Amino acid sequence: MSEAEAPPGPALLVVDDEPQVLALIPQLFRGEFPVLTARSGEEALARLAEQEVGVVVADQRMPEMVGTELLGRIAAERPDVVRILLTAYADIESLLEAINTGRVYQFITKPWENRELAVLIRRAMETYRLRTQNAQLLAENVRLVGELRTANENLESENRVLRREVGERYKLGNLIGASPAMEQTFRLLEKAGQSQANVLLVGETGTGKELAAGCIHHTSPRRARKFVAVNCAAMPESLLESELFGHVKGAFTGALRDRRGVFEEASGGTIFLDEIGEMSPTMQAKVLRVVEDGIVRPVGASESVRVDVRLICATHRDLKAEVEAGRFRRDLFYRVNVFPVPLPPLRARQGDVRLLVQHFFEKYDAAAGKTLRGFTPAALSALERYGWPGNVRELRNEIERAVALAEPGETIDLAHLSADVSGDEALAAVAEGDGKLRERLDRIEQLLILQELRRHGDNRTRTARHLGISVRALQKKIGKYGLRQGGE
Repeated sequence: MSEAEAPPGPALLVVDDEPQVLALIPQLFRGEFPVLTARSGEEALARLAEQEVGVVVADQRMPEMVGTELLGRIAAERPDVVRILLTAYADIESLLEAINTGRVYQFITKPWENRELAVLIRRAMETYRLRTQNAQLLAENVRLVGELRTANENLESENRVLRREVGERYKLGNLIGASPAMEQTFRLLEKAGQSQANVLLVGETGTGKELAAGCIHHTSPRRARKFVAVNCAAMPESLLESELFGHVKGAFTGALRDRRGVFEEASGGTIFLDEIGEMSPTMQAKVLRVVEDGIVRPVGASESVRVDVRLICATHRDLKAEVEAGRFRRDLFYRVNVFPVPLPPLRARQGDVRLLVQHFFEKYDAAAGKTLRGFTPAALSALERYGWPGNVRELRNEIERAVALAEPGETIDLAHLSADVSGDEALAAVAEGDGKLRERLDRIEQLLILQELRRHGDNRTRTARHLGISVRALQKKIGKYGLRQGGE
């Protein structure tokens, strides 16, 4: 397909110095999306500037500029573009580095199956489209309601109180909380810092397991040495083995030099193995040997290296149940579970939401330079009542989004919060508030229109149909309340 015949939308850019590859890959996507080709890194960068590109597939071994260098430059200039590397197993060292630094989103090894490559690229293009849609929704979001004209003094006073509450006595490192659940957690983390025992952090996703591990290390006698975190679920077993234990030159094709693993690098310090429950039985056995004997044998080595590391592990799984099911080694479980520290979900931390809200608000407001006025009582109430299934991570993202949506000098209101957080409580909060009936009814109508516009992607036709009014009537109300109009 020629570029002129290609359907509209983001393009796939294929970069390779082999003509047969440049001829083959476009044939896999005939009629799906535009496909551009380039024979070098410099030509690829030029094509990237000429047309919207959603996915770049680059060969690693090209003259002048290798694939990882090209994808690194693209990641710096266009981080939204999904980057795929075509590589041989011989390139494993550069591939490991590229994955760890975020230059490569995905890779496929040569020789590849056309069907496998096509599925990977289609998924990557869908990822790019979703990213673009989310950015457009943020950019085209409605102009949100300004601050309430009353209670500003009380709001500012309340925010000053909240800022004082986020004091050092509520923090251990970057963990913040004053609830009984977190008080107990802080005590355990302090005890763990004073101990040399292996620690197992157990908690749901988003509860701050890596932060907790860092707190333990930085309050321990090992704090002057390295703290290295490895996500065991983030890479395939072959790469994880090399990452943890290292390898010697010639251990496999592409091992061009000796490479120390993180166990050796962090000797004298602490290693944090996140999601240890995702490890394969083979990897569990190798980690057990390090824990029991304090020795590491790099891949391909004939001799072992003695290491001295403290192990902190984390999981969102019930490892006892995994042991009983035969998916996790019992002996390794006993070794890593010497000092268990449960991390409570945010819904169990009564009173901590306000502290965290203020902490993240101050952080993102300062970064944005908007000098926002804090939160309305209705917004704070909605934030406190929401269940936060994604825990602190979800709350942090919610506040970052609200700060991004608010105009300089505004007070964050229900309309700045996501639909999941504000929910039906937006209308309830207005109905329970003070004010004359007409003002309260107008406020309810305003919030209802905002919610429906957001639910229907700012499409006025669908919003009007759902509300049971004409598009013209909806447009008049949008003008009446000064709402930003989205696209159809």
